[in-house]
Amino acid sequence: MGLARVAASGSIAIAVLGAPPARGSNVNASSPDAATSVVHVDLWADRDDDDANGEPDGEQASLPAVALVDLVPVDKRLVGAVLRPAAGGEHVRLVAAHGARVVAWGTTVPVGALLQGLSPGHTDLEAATRAGRVLVAIDVAGVALVDGEGRGVDLARSHASLERTPPSRLGGDVGDPYDDFDALRVVVTAPGGADATPPALAVESVSSLGVRVDVLSPLPLSTLACTTHAEGLRCWASAPLRLATDDVDRGHSLVADRSIKGEVGGAIVLRSAGRKAQMIHVLGPRASPVGPIGRLRATLRPFVVRVTPGGAPSIGGTDAGAVEALRSELGSAAAIWGQCGLTFGDTRTLEVRVVDPPPSHLVAIGDDLGLPPSGGQVQLRVEGRSLSVTTSRGESFDRIAHDLVRAAERAGLVAIVSPNARIGPAVTASVDVSLRHKDGTLATIEAPAGQPLSTDATLDVRIGSVDMSYGLQHFTDVDAMSGTLEERTLLKGLEDGDPTTIEVVVVPLFAGGGRIGESFIASDLSSVRNVVLLDRAGIRARKSSLTLAHELGHVLMDLPGHPDDYGVDTPTRLMDSDAADASPFGPRRITVDECARVVRQAGPGARMPLLAPWPIAPIPASLK
Repeated sequence: MGLARVAASGSIAIAVLGAPPARGSNVNASSPDAATSVVHVDLWADRDDDDANGEPDGEQASLPAVALVDLVPVDKRLVGAVLRPAAGGEHVRLVAAHGARVVAWGTTVPVGALLQGLSPGHTDLEAATRAGRVLVAIDVAGVALVDGEGRGVDLARSHASLERTPPSRLGGDVGDPYDDFDALRVVVTAPGGADATPPALAVESVSSLGVRVDVLSPLPLSTLACTTHAEGLRCWASAPLRLATDDVDRGHSLVADRSIKGEVGGAIVLRSAGRKAQMIHVLGPRASPVGPIGRLRATLRPFVVRVTPGGAPSIGGTDAGAVEALRSELGSAAAIWGQCGLTFGDTRTLEVRVVDPPPSHLVAIGDDLGLPPSGGQVQLRVEGRSLSVTTSRGESFDRIAHDLVRAAERAGLVAIVSPNARIGPAVTASVDVSLRHKDGTLATIEAPAGQPLSTDATLDVRIGSVDMSYGLQHFTDVDAMSGTLEERTLLKGLEDGDPTTIEVVVVPLFAGGGRIGESFIASDLSSVRNVVLLDRAGIRARKSSLTLAHELGHVLMDLPGHPDDYGVDTPTRLMDSDAADASPFGPRRITVDECARVVRQAGPGARMPLLAPWPIAPIPASLK
């Protein structure tokens, strides 16, 4: 069958392998004579969106080159002739390749003309050429997608979405309603008699770059009663097709024969005989409390911290191994968050920095209990230079910090002030000052030899340091809103000053054991925000706990606790606090309401937007 070429695009392509069913139809009422040539053409109704403009290709008045991939060239014998429909002209149209304009029936067929299917049915065309009369018999088959309630999902104006529910066994007959918002049934309509057989279809998933992600072949089809009243059509339908996030979900025995891995921004393509039939883009949920969710992108800054300066990285054994390990972890987290239409870009090429623990660049004023000063002097040494400031009774920590800034500037240094949130037992919130060279590199602070850091009897002044030998000192419920001094020293040495980016930092381990990941969120109103910390155990727990994806959930939803802290314990939800299960029934699902919260708290209209819209684009030509 002369199926059209496939263009690349960020959607899921449904591949149809094999010609549509045999459809016996007469070219016209009378039998053709000896001087009559008969040309048979098979088309697919072009209802998808190859040019990613939100309109079905078959409804556009003109078509860009990328949208011509589903069209079939007209037989060369017809060039220069006048082509007229004898029957069924509404199912097909003629398109000029040059200028991609629609050519009206009854006009001369231009060089390079193409046939485009519009709707399922049979069409007879006829033309008189120098070589004699030519009859063109065209069968147009259609591909449609239907949701669990039997409603059609427009291939161009809507989209497919990744599975957010665990595997379940199907019940009932083909065409019966089913309870799975994301799964879509493939319905094929084609001209044919009572003995027609369904086409051999394959489903192919591709990335936004046109790279094959997964294939499901063949796609079983069963006879379905056609809803159209047109005569001469037969219909077939598949079981509900699930777009799985990963191999764990895709391979479960309950759903393996109707699941395929998908990728946000990619597409599902239906193929027949290796050629593209139609496709649909893969984005976020089709419906949610904030409306349909398309594709949103978060900007991550991933780091792997070495155990000691110049030493081995926290994971991976070598720098290259550390980069590969964290990229793999980020890819797994991105697949999970694809349920909400979120992506981190191409995690295979995402820049991952392997860094030394920072020097003692941070001095905390009023750390711990935050008692007000009673008067005295703060004295520091910064790489051989002495800095000192005088404090007075009742003076604010901000004022002391800015006095330290001026002292640093006089010494040729740069100081960055960052206030912290007040911790549980503190009277006042502390203020941190990071000292740096003018080129931005971190300076090293120490107490003056043989002298106290502060002579103020009530003012706590501490120099932060990072020592990974015994694990990173992590926050508790008391100081979770600001983090420990060691955490702040580490993270403020890595931040870029942009609160709309998310830092992902891997350390060797947390001190004390029992913790494998934590996050800092915006609503705590501290200077450390939108940061995820995890250790090598958190990386190892990927399959059972999805630690990185879970901690990113706290940041993206601006969520300090867990749903099961104040509601029903649901071990299949990603944000469940205590679930651990490496099967598809483990903590990997994100609800539509949670996706909506992400859009409200971190989307483009949020107070602190962590997510930017990322419109889809045509998928590269590898889809042919």
